[in-house]
Amino acid sequence: MASYRFISALGSFGITLAPEAAPATCAYFTRQFAQPQFVDASVFRIVTPTNSSVGEGVPIEVIQVGLDHHDRPLDRIAHEGTDTSGLKHEQWAVSAARFGKGEVYPSCFICMRDEPELDHGGTRQPDGEGFAVFGRVTSGFDTLRRIYERAEDTDYLSEPITLTVVHDC
Repeated sequence: MASYRFISALGSFGITLAPEAAPATCAYFTRQFAQPQFVDASVFRIVTPTNSSVGEGVPIEVIQVGLDHHDRPLDRIAHEGTDTSGLKHEQWAVSAARFGKGEVYPSCFICMRDEPELDHGGTRQPDGEGFAVFGRVTSGFDTLRRIYERAEDTDYLSEPITLTVVHDC
């Protein structure tokens, strides 16, 4: 299994991918994490029940990391929803950010609590397909709590938190 460490000024956290459950999504992020453009990775969005710019009727608590989607083309991959992977949006799940089904970009989010409305059949996505969980946080829980405390009045941070991504062998 591939593991990655994300290092910020607030500390570091680690994630481990689940390629047996979500092979296409894991392969996509393995490629993205290795790209030179990922030196611009950051925590750029922290969604709380009171600041969400989308899905206001379905409050969530997530930290979004990677590259912001603005001015980036969307990539197409197989959508490995929770109905097929068996993985759920439980606390510390790592999931692919998306627009339409299978339309992704180099960004993922971490669930700060259980988020069943992000699973297949949930109401956060209008199409009901949910998002694709592809890994779990395995270390740095206190770091993620410190990052989450940096949430602002709007979900997109005025000053993103810079990250360095390291592949842990």
